Amino acid sequence: MEWRLPSLGAKISLACFVNLDNFISAMPNEPEKPVSLIDVGQKLVGHSKSAEFTANRGLVVELFPFIFEASERMSARAIGRFLEEDQNIRLSAVTIAKALNDSKKGWISFFETLEPHATITAKWFRPASFKYLFWSKSEFESRTKPEAKEGPISRAIIKTARAWLQPERVAAVKFLTEKWYSIGMATRLKARPHLEEHLMSLEDKF
Repeated sequence: MEWRLPSLGAKISLACFVNLDNFISAMPNEPEKPVSLIDVGQKLVGHSKSAEFTANRGLVVELFPFIFEASERMSARAIGRFLEEDQNIRLSAVTIAKALNDSKKGWISFFETLEPHATITAKWFRPASFKYLFWSKSEFESRTKPEAKEGPISRAIIKTARAWLQPERVAAVKFLTEKWYSIGMATRLKARPHLEEHLMSLEDKF
């Protein structure tokens, strides 16, 4: 059988076809569909629900006075286990132990969460000071609610007047009663050496 070489034109056509195929292969892919930030955000939230709630580490500041008191009878591991099993709050034994090992920092960090209210109340007393922080709860309440000695009508009038004239002071007393005086007096007295220097620096600014 006799074979014939393709014509020049056929060679050119074949070459063009090969080059075209190479050109198409070399072309960049079509741009991918833009990633939706909403999708990214939703996936992140979904992951956070299955991951450890690391934000709970910040709770060590809010719970510090109670952790401090409990540590007299419980280990950091036992405190962490109670919080997780009984209250569904995850605080590792390492985090708890670290806070307890620097009690001064722990107390100051906790106090800073109520410092504005404590300062308003400190300026109320004469002489202005933070000594009231270490009174019993009953003494604090009696000194910040003088209307308690009056009759029912007088109490109502004075309470209403104070609420109108001194809303910040009333709010500060309420906040401290709930947050600071919920801590046992013995524990607050143990906090005093840790807070003393910080409180003195605040008083110097009065």
